[in-house]
Amino acid sequence: MMPPISTILIVDDSKTHRLHAEDLCQQCGAEEIRQAENGEQGLLRMREALPDLVLLDLEMPKLDGIQVLQQMAKEGLNPPVIVTSGKDYMLISSVEIMGHELGLTILGGLKKPLSFENLSDLIARLGHGKTDDHAVASTFSDVDVRRALDQGEIVPFYQPKMSLNDNQLKGAEMLARWNHPEQGIVSPAQFIPIIEQSGWITELTLKLLQVGLRQWQEWARIGLRIPLSVNLSALSLQGETLVPAIEACIRTSRVPARFAIFEITETAVAENLAEAIGIAVRLRLSGVGLSIDDFGTGFATLQQLTRFPFTELKIDQSLVTSMANKPHMEAILNSVIELARRMQLTTVAEGIETEEDLHFISSHGCTLGQGYLFSRPLDATAFEAWVKSHKPTARMTLPQN
Repeated sequence: MMPPISTILIVDDSKTHRLHAEDLCQQCGAEEIRQAENGEQGLLRMREALPDLVLLDLEMPKLDGIQVLQQMAKEGLNPPVIVTSGKDYMLISSVEIMGHELGLTILGGLKKPLSFENLSDLIARLGHGKTDDHAVASTFSDVDVRRALDQGEIVPFYQPKMSLNDNQLKGAEMLARWNHPEQGIVSPAQFIPIIEQSGWITELTLKLLQVGLRQWQEWARIGLRIPLSVNLSALSLQGETLVPAIEACIRTSRVPARFAIFEITETAVAENLAEAIGIAVRLRLSGVGLSIDDFGTGFATLQQLTRFPFTELKIDQSLVTSMANKPHMEAILNSVIELARRMQLTTVAEGIETEEDLHFISSHGCTLGQGYLFSRPLDATAFEAWVKSHKPTARMTLPQN
């Protein structure tokens, strides 16, 4: 079911394409459709009133789509955008990446002529996805965040990791959320940067691990025994204390080490590579799993795979969503999954939001998936209720040793 859309702005110099897009937008349930015949007009319409969605053509007189996106970023105009063009998908994908790097909300890119199926699929993503990543700058101080850490207000939420083969529950990723006493649940984008800048990120990881392992024991008593994943910052991959601290957490909890997985982003660059590799190897020797996170977003991908003893590979959302009719991206995805299979790594697709995403990624041989199609991140009580209501079979997923 598509979310309600009030206003869509179509920016295209071709009247024929504008009228075709208008017809499709009406079919998608738009209440008001505005048009602009060039980039300058498009910016003017956005300044007058921000629409709920912009369909932006790339090739236009006066200001082309690239220039429009750049100006939108400068002026802080950030409605969701769908990029459209008659050019090849490789070019469109490059513009999508540029828009994301500018901090804009790019839903995806479509090749002309537009189709209802592809347009409605992207519109269905409005309100989905990693919205936390696009939150506004934090209004909290380091004093606020320090108090939250000390008071235990920053807690793990749990997002299911599902088998794409048979819909069985195979694990959960722990994601930090701030349970603020006055403002409710606060996005990690509001406090994680402060924690990293203040040097508290390892402390947060250990706190989340401790809470998660205690929760694992409670769930084990009712027959729910699943691996729990937690993010490990590159900033933590240094010093002599991390591995003993993690081993002590696991030993104290009496949770088998194989049920803990640490996710390290592939774009993370450690200051001391030898030290980081040493820590990763020691963690693997202790029995925990290691996952390479956001795979497909960095430039040193293959180097990272050869340097660290990973057991799991998480495919970035950019290689999962809106992949139809993008043969170059599909080729990359196929290569990633085949590479993981040959290296005996479990593959996990991130950001699965629609049935189309699920069908596409499962048909290409990916093992596990997580995303809003299955569930948002949930607190422990809600996660347990979700398991009971969905009744997926929880089976043990072990990393390759």
